[in-house]
Amino acid sequence: MNDRDPDKLPFGRRRRTAASALIAILVAFVLGVLFNAPAMKKTAMELPFGGQRSFRLALVSPAAAVSHWVFLDRPAKLAAAALGKPDPGPQPVEVVVVTPPPTTSPTPQSSASGKPRPQPSDEPLPRPDPGHPMRLYIAGDSIAGIPGMALVNLSRATHLIKPLLDYRISSGLVRPDFFNWPAQLQRQVKSFDPGAAVVMWGANDNQGMQTSSGKVYEFGSSGWEKEYRKRIGDAIAILFGGGVRRIYWVGQPIMPESIYDRKIRVMNDLFRSEAKKHPGVKYIDAYEVFSDGGGYSQYLRDDKGEMQQVREADGEHLTYAGGLRLAKVVMAAIKAEWFGKKKPGAGSASPSPKASAEATPAP
Repeated sequence: MNDRDPDKLPFGRRRRTAASALIAILVAFVLGVLFNAPAMKKTAMELPFGGQRSFRLALVSPAAAVSHWVFLDRPAKLAAAALGKPDPGPQPVEVVVVTPPPTTSPTPQSSASGKPRPQPSDEPLPRPDPGHPMRLYIAGDSIAGIPGMALVNLSRATHLIKPLLDYRISSGLVRPDFFNWPAQLQRQVKSFDPGAAVVMWGANDNQGMQTSSGKVYEFGSSGWEKEYRKRIGDAIAILFGGGVRRIYWVGQPIMPESIYDRKIRVMNDLFRSEAKKHPGVKYIDAYEVFSDGGGYSQYLRDDKGEMQQVREADGEHLTYAGGLRLAKVVMAAIKAEWFGKKKPGAGSASPSPKASAEATPAP
């Protein structure tokens, strides 16, 4: 007769019950959630403002807090640091102090000394030469990427412009928690010291926006419009405050989907009206550049009358032919101001060469 315990296996091992297996699975699940809670919270925070974002944050925020308390968020941080990758968890938004630039107002603005504050367009622009090229900073979202690359090529062909391309996918002015453009602009104008800047945002800004006080405004509301105007003005102020002499603000092109296109036109109107307030800012109407008799088309005729595909398969992003089409318009505006004949008595101060041309695409 075999009196061996049926639950016992050879060498002292015991059979696992269904309950113990379930407990092991639950423990593994909880640990997995706690290890990844910071990254889950970051993903939730990057969602557009609304019910889905609030719901997901309500679910993952407690887990992220527990993960931090019991130090289970440390392994992911250490691993990311060892691999040279960014912290997987949410990061605090860098605070940027902005001094408003002078605008075209009826009353001349004065400096602290009481003297009229100089406007960016008051002094003549230094004419670039091969020994002292004009440094051009190009910044924007993914729509700016291809025309930015084309503008880099056109700039290098002049031998008078050193360009720096800095575009970031899915970025814009409404979500500094995802990518902080004001902080980035401050860093770039300090390190690159550009004489002119080309900027193009808006493709990802058709969403709600949160102010520094925590108030969330829906796209298109009066509160949203007021805050967005402020952020446009902040970008202009940072660039001018960093020594930029001219800003070429490029609007967004016409879009194939009607609701999205209406939002693009709302933002373009804000870009245009804010640019008019500053004599050193020129608005470039990309919407008109890509409109086919007022309508949308993926194909447009070039200077020779031949049809070109100017939009990618998604209908929104530009092909290189489309990017070059827009870059030529921007370059014409730059040449008109920087390459014109020197006025009598104009100064000949030249910027010192500091940085070479680079293209910095988004990671």
